[in-house]
Amino acid sequence: MLKSLLLLAATATLSSARYAVTLSPTLHTGPITADYLTPSPDQSDLDAPKLSHANASTFDWWTFDAIAIENPNVSLAVTFSTAGPVGYPLSLPNTTHIEPVPGNGSQSNNGALWAHIWATFEDGRRLSVAVPVETARMSGSGDSSIAIWHGGGGWMGSEEGYEVEIEVNRTEARDGLEPLRVLGRISYEKIAPSHSHCSIPNNFSTSLGLGEQGLGWVSVMPDAIASVDVDVNGTRLRFDGYGSHDKIWSNRPFTQTTKSLTRGRAHLGLHSISWLAYTPLHSPSSPNDIPPTLVSSSIARDGKPVTAGCASNSVTIEPSREQTEGGLVSGFAVSVPGARLSVATDVEERGGGGGAGREGGYVRWNGRARGTVGEGESAVDEEGVAMFERFEY
Repeated sequence: MLKSLLLLAATATLSSARYAVTLSPTLHTGPITADYLTPSPDQSDLDAPKLSHANASTFDWWTFDAIAIENPNVSLAVTFSTAGPVGYPLSLPNTTHIEPVPGNGSQSNNGALWAHIWATFEDGRRLSVAVPVETARMSGSGDSSIAIWHGGGGWMGSEEGYEVEIEVNRTEARDGLEPLRVLGRISYEKIAPSHSHCSIPNNFSTSLGLGEQGLGWVSVMPDAIASVDVDVNGTRLRFDGYGSHDKIWSNRPFTQTTKSLTRGRAHLGLHSISWLAYTPLHSPSSPNDIPPTLVSSSIARDGKPVTAGCASNSVTIEPSREQTEGGLVSGFAVSVPGARLSVATDVEERGGGGGAGREGGYVRWNGRARGTVGEGESAVDEEGVAMFERFEY
């Protein structure tokens, strides 16, 4: 299936593309630079690599996910990344510990390109695996972006949405990795417009940085209709639902600059709801002060922005337990301007930290969601599905 993407990528010539770059398969050993301003809200600029190179202490990743509408226990997510073992907050195979130097890599021949795949099945089985990628090339112009990650997959993005290919076909064990076959596609039809930290309805903020710690984030596609058809080691994972695509990067090690990062998204009725809460470990300008939590949220109805912003304390996320007909359900109560949600943690997946990580780690949830959207007489009660993830140290 990757051949279709390769054919399309070949048509994006240097004369028509705004950029065409080849990402190095090995870690850089010198200084790097990072971009936290986008020249435009065009999809190609949002998807563009944000680091000049990847070294041991940095990361730049693109995540696509989807959850089934009929059974929220079923989900799929893939992250394509260029990262070092110290910078990246998830464990990578076949890497050795390297002391981090922010923005300045140490000498290393470790790989820099990765694909990380998560899958949850109706029968309770799960897959979480990171695989090395051989080479990667990206190009983009306007609302078109194309990426080819040989040995992992890739994507083609347009104004209408994305076609994401997953192509991991390791037929035999090598380098300590077991045989693995994940082949298929996620098709997205975009619903909600792109959103950054302090974007407001119909006014996209081109500043993509979160605070002073060097973390960048943009929700390129906060909500979309998703169709998944993937073969996972001989088992077909096929469903329709909703999904999203965002991007995170930094020129510093994630676990040494972050206390917590929570990202969530829900589709309730006609509403697309997303939220983010980020607490830095400390502020470089005030190392003795407790840094504030930075938040962001957005709501769209039938694809049209309703509310969005980044006002302090406007997003709250609290653990909750609720008695239902099926028994006691654990989850989270989420409040954003214009909506209050209950998100059930039907499926929980935990992951480890990077090579220089502090105690803590990564948790991903997917499950049912319900809530009230709107205020006063215009408020409506809706039900749907949500995906929710947190890094905490």
